[in-house]
Amino acid sequence: MPTYLRSQDDDSVKADGDKIHDLLIIGGGSVGLTLGATWAMLGRDAVVFDRQPELYGLPRVGHIDHEIVRILQQLGAEGPTVEDAYATKSYTWINAEGETLLEFPWGEDGISGWHSDYMQNSAILERSLLDRLLESETVEHMPSWEVVDLVQHDDHVELTAERTHMVPGEPRPVLTGEHRRFRGRYVVACDGANSRTRHMLGVDRDDLGFNEKWLVIDARIKRPFSLAFDSGQVCDPRRPTTVLPLGKDHRRWEWHLRPDENPEDFLQPDKGWELLAPFDVTEDDIEPVRQLVYTFEARIARRWRSGRVFLAGDAAHTMPPFMGQGMCSGMRDARNLAWKLDLVLSGAADETLLDTYQAERDPHVRDWTVISLESGKIPCIIDPEEARKRDEMFRAGFRPPMPDFPQLIHGILHRAADGSLVAPAGELGLQGRVQVADRTDLFDRLLPTTGFTIVSITDDPRTALGPQRTAALERLGCHFYTVRPSASGTSSPTDIVDTDIVDVDGTYADYFRTRGIEVVINRPDFYVFGGSDMSGLTALADDFLDQTAAAQPTGASRHREPVTATPSRGHA
Repeated sequence: MPTYLRSQDDDSVKADGDKIHDLLIIGGGSVGLTLGATWAMLGRDAVVFDRQPELYGLPRVGHIDHEIVRILQQLGAEGPTVEDAYATKSYTWINAEGETLLEFPWGEDGISGWHSDYMQNSAILERSLLDRLLESETVEHMPSWEVVDLVQHDDHVELTAERTHMVPGEPRPVLTGEHRRFRGRYVVACDGANSRTRHMLGVDRDDLGFNEKWLVIDARIKRPFSLAFDSGQVCDPRRPTTVLPLGKDHRRWEWHLRPDENPEDFLQPDKGWELLAPFDVTEDDIEPVRQLVYTFEARIARRWRSGRVFLAGDAAHTMPPFMGQGMCSGMRDARNLAWKLDLVLSGAADETLLDTYQAERDPHVRDWTVISLESGKIPCIIDPEEARKRDEMFRAGFRPPMPDFPQLIHGILHRAADGSLVAPAGELGLQGRVQVADRTDLFDRLLPTTGFTIVSITDDPRTALGPQRTAALERLGCHFYTVRPSASGTSSPTDIVDTDIVDVDGTYADYFRTRGIEVVINRPDFYVFGGSDMSGLTALADDFLDQTAAAQPTGASRHREPVTATPSRGHA
């Protein structure tokens, strides 16, 4: 076990009793809050540290997709975000002369039961997640505490946190010298692109070759106004620009800075209004609430795990914003890691299950990063001659191919004998509308889906599985569901009883038919482990059990309550 020595060993530092928490979460942004809220939903014990005294309170991240809304929905946190969010319709590229180069649809029904894409105000999203966390009796939120040191032991990690406070004239919290120590079975660091934890662990990052500075202005809308397009980019080689809504009440503009320009010159309000002038917006239309220069980069940590410490979100990976997948990827990290940690801590799976975290998430993140890099190349050309050639190509009918969106390709997924994935393994699972008794709503709102789900459209999966496999699957937290066709389908109204799950829109029938399957095993993070016809369910379930729980747990706590730490203070 690697050891990380504290810079000083002060026995006067106040300790958090003798507890060993299930989880210690470093960072209280969207990723840390997602993990904390998920942990609260699972009834597990955790502490969330945030060096800031309160939430940022301003829009930062704009885009979320249907998968992220489903995550929020399961946490009971989607309401305020979706209420304020702007469901996307189209995305437009115009050139320097205002000529439309490309307009493509950006919005359809997503497989997760929501619109495919939204532009939203991340301050509302983070507030909703924090509210869920604060309602929890098992997860403690600690604002104004920054983790400054960690030591790994055989069965836990010990963190030292230092209180922070705000000082006039200082843009960031300042350390006060007051320390506390905490112990946790595992640590997840969601402490951002400049992660102190990543530096303490000595983890290097791969640089994918994108490092550009952009000015970002977010503004509150004071009165309605119109723009040449709603969402998109001005492909002007003199100053590539992005224009986006941030929910219903805010707007964002982003401008590329040339290498020879001084970022400090772009922080003055007058410069902001100068750049906004071509859009015909004035102080009567908007109130800027944030004007910052960001460095957009594409970097991915080479190790996402070191012993009992994991990196997630920007601490593990950063990407350009052109596909809006940075925060989304971090929230996926949180959900992927949460269910695996839950199984290990409950004793249902071996600790080696946690090695699949990076194996699954790294390729997915790299694919999104490459797509983001490629999608930004065409509109962000800064050479005038190359831009002229690009415009001519579009006038001649050129259309860049739409990328295949990433899915999982490694990890806990069903494969053929040759090792290849068997569809729909690795895809996002379906959430459609169903009826149970007199209620009609999205599947997750009516039925438990916090664990694994085995869903069939023919027979009760437990009948095919038999009692022994069913019991083994139930120990992993599996739920078993059979979705029946609606009365407008093959069943008559008298065939349907109150306990049935009814496919009111035919969504499930279409999903299973197009994939040539009758039953599917979905993971807690909504990705598909695998699907088959009913005759193949036993083999599918055996593969699932082998991959998730074949090895006997070693050293994992089977208790959900914090337990007493071992007296030894020795370093592993």
